[in-house]
Amino acid sequence: MKNIETTCPDPNRRAGHILSGNGVKIIGIILMTMDHLYQMFVNQGAPQWLNRFGRPVAAMFLFLCAEGFFYTRSKKRYMLKLLAGFLFMSAMNRFLSAAMPMEHIVLLNNIFSTLFLAAFYMWMIDRIHAGFREKSPVKILSAAGGMFLPLVIGILMLLAVQSENRTAAVVLLFIPSLFSAEGGFALVFMGVAFYILRKYRLAQAAVVLAVSAFIWYSSKDSAGAGDFQWLMAFAVIPMLLYNGKRGRGGKYFFYIFYPAHIYLLYCAAWFLNGRI
Repeated sequence: MKNIETTCPDPNRRAGHILSGNGVKIIGIILMTMDHLYQMFVNQGAPQWLNRFGRPVAAMFLFLCAEGFFYTRSKKRYMLKLLAGFLFMSAMNRFLSAAMPMEHIVLLNNIFSTLFLAAFYMWMIDRIHAGFREKSPVKILSAAGGMFLPLVIGILMLLAVQSENRTAAVVLLFIPSLFSAEGGFALVFMGVAFYILRKYRLAQAAVVLAVSAFIWYSSKDSAGAGDFQWLMAFAVIPMLLYNGKRGRGGKYFFYIFYPAHIYLLYCAAWFLNGRI
């Protein structure tokens, strides 16, 4: 995300709000680390309540993705960084799973897939708007058609798996699709909603609350307890406290910290797993 102080006035810059983009990011990093501690060390007795802390994180980073995509000077470069993160983690996940296998951990973590797809759809939306401004049917139709690519890739991946075409399935795993995105396609479209509604912070918060309520209602049992993914609703707190500024430093910190902490925790869990 580029420095917002150098841009024109923005309705989302709010005096008195205490969190910059980096502040929101740091909160998300702390929460997801607690979540991943449970994921990696559940076999060593990590308490399940650690897992609850990670539920708001995806919504928080999708919110920041919408902000970052809007302000970046090069949208293509922004997407390429997310794609590079996705490809690196796709390869590392497969390598570590094969080299250091653990029955109780499936290493599929890759939020870069979700962020990339959300940014891709943001880009398609921008191209459609540009097509209408320029009165270019070609640009409009090409962008509208482009929106189907992640769906088509997902369908091809499912067909490859069903036909037991291992080579095709592995290749397609290295192409982001709606069916393989971490958190599912609902999170991708939540990120797109954040982008469309970025001038309306309360509307963005309402999207999170609505999705959280749906998750709880659709998964609740006879006792009234639902899937604890509804805790994603707490993402609205840092979103509403966000002041519209990027904050200082840490431009590439998330790109490094996210995969690094996952793989360090995984390696530590593998080391302990053979000794406990």
